[in-house]
Amino acid sequence: MEKRLCLSAIKAEYKGLTVKEKQVADFVLQNAEAVVSMPIGILAERAGVVKSVVIRCCKSLGFSGYLELKLSLSRELARNEQFEFTPYISNKDGPSEILHKIFSANIKTLHDTARGLDRTCLAKLVDLLSCARNIYIYGIGTSAGIVSDFQYRLMQLGHAAFCFTDIASMKVSTLNIQPGDVAIGISNSGRTVATVDTLRLARERGAKTACITSYPSSDIIKESDYPLVIFTDEIQYPIEAISARIAHISVLDAIAVSLSAKNYEEAVERAAQTRDLIDTVRY
Repeated sequence: MEKRLCLSAIKAEYKGLTVKEKQVADFVLQNAEAVVSMPIGILAERAGVVKSVVIRCCKSLGFSGYLELKLSLSRELARNEQFEFTPYISNKDGPSEILHKIFSANIKTLHDTARGLDRTCLAKLVDLLSCARNIYIYGIGTSAGIVSDFQYRLMQLGHAAFCFTDIASMKVSTLNIQPGDVAIGISNSGRTVATVDTLRLARERGAKTACITSYPSSDIIKESDYPLVIFTDEIQYPIEAISARIAHISVLDAIAVSLSAKNYEEAVERAAQTRDLIDTVRY
């Protein structure tokens, strides 16, 4: 798994930082290119803190110290330039400029997630799903469509999969969960109360739990036996989870294809049967 990305770590861990640490984080976010070559004393002075706060902030973000943070920041800025990633969209941008910025952000998110995702955890989750009694998938809001699509893919492969995208049904569904079942929650923020609560209830009923989120210190991680964290730099614009949604879908696609590879001949046969069934549908 790739080393931590500085700017992504700040966005993921920001909520848990102290007030003084947030001053350091804010300064780094606003002056990223300058920080790469900035001595710790200068950064502390300009952020309005003492050096020890800078060190504590670095450690809170998952780095051993200021030097490692700067090295990570340098790598990340170089990658942003490589993918022509611009972290904002102006309301003065035209459709062509917006298209370029969104595609650049999505490409970078997919690249960073592919390099940084915990592949051991991914493999264990695939093994678990392959022999699960039932698979329950939960998500609301922007995650609802992703949940529904994943449930359909699993059903195509012959798995007993159920998806729930409204709060009442999510919680009531846990009454049917038993040991041997798997519950998966999808939440970009990792703080969606209904999804977090449902995973907790599923775990209490004996199910193994998994999640896909963008925030490694979020509440949903605490309720997941198999957490998968994507790496995303969201464009600053009032639309939630643009790049994250693409990464979520791609990770779930990887899981579905991995499951089909475990029973390849059966997957091929079921795909042919699915096509035949759809061809006979009358509208």
